[in-house]
Amino acid sequence: MNCLVNIYKPLGISSSDVVIKCRNAMSKALGYKVKCGHMGTLDPLAEGVLVLGFGKATRLFDYMQIKTKRYVATVTFGTTTDTLDREGRVVATSGLPKCDRIADALEAFRGEITQIPPAYSAISIDGVRAYELARQGSEVELPCRKVTIFHIHALDRHCEGEYCQSIEIEVECSSGTYIRSLARDIADGLGVAGHMSSLQRTASGQYTMQDSVDLDDFLTQPLAYVEPLLDTLSRTIPTYEILPSDRKKVLNGVPCTLQGIAKGYSLLTVDGQLYALGYTEDDITKSKVNLWQDN
Repeated sequence: MNCLVNIYKPLGISSSDVVIKCRNAMSKALGYKVKCGHMGTLDPLAEGVLVLGFGKATRLFDYMQIKTKRYVATVTFGTTTDTLDREGRVVATSGLPKCDRIADALEAFRGEITQIPPAYSAISIDGVRAYELARQGSEVELPCRKVTIFHIHALDRHCEGEYCQSIEIEVECSSGTYIRSLARDIADGLGVAGHMSSLQRTASGQYTMQDSVDLDDFLTQPLAYVEPLLDTLSRTIPTYEILPSDRKKVLNGVPCTLQGIAKGYSLLTVDGQLYALGYTEDDITKSKVNLWQDN
């Protein structure tokens, strides 16, 4: 079973736990074990869109990570935590920023920015997750990374007089952006302490919250939410019908010349059946991911 499913991850459960539960449910429904993985971690305190891949669709993640993501988050001012979210230990306190400074502070983060990921993150350091080192009390220093904030604005402000206690923001950004780091940096820009107190991913690429499947519904009847992989991918990737004589070349990753195919990624099919995700350059097409449903 090769497919992508848009699951709505609830609060209080890790992305890995969602993968395990969904993999087990799908394997039981199919009668055989199937691979499963997710595209983009959501922390347990975060909820929202979590795209899962089953079977060979897990091989697509490297080619889909360029997609943008959209979040709604709450930034609470006055305290900073070691995890940069509400579950961490308070490590600094401050006063509150003035409400009339919020708009300019957010505007400073529009475009390409540099951010330092949280010490409590899944980034690997010499084969060990950063959060594991941080929990052991080790000093964690992660390199800066460039990310892009395409859009950011305040949806709501919670003020006490002229001072702002917290803001709810909507952010559209590139993959790899840490909203916890963004919350910290917004507070720093205002000259106060701050942390992320809530997070909801509302979109990941073409997958939106409105189109997501409730986790419990999926676990109850997983096959009811499966769409052919070709139907899913063809919404955003062009399809090219190859000759049957080129089928083995495509499946084996042998470069071949295909007439009338544009440069870039395309879905390669034979008689309407999906065989591979290919990439064409200089009139040469090579399969990047074998997607033939062979079970």
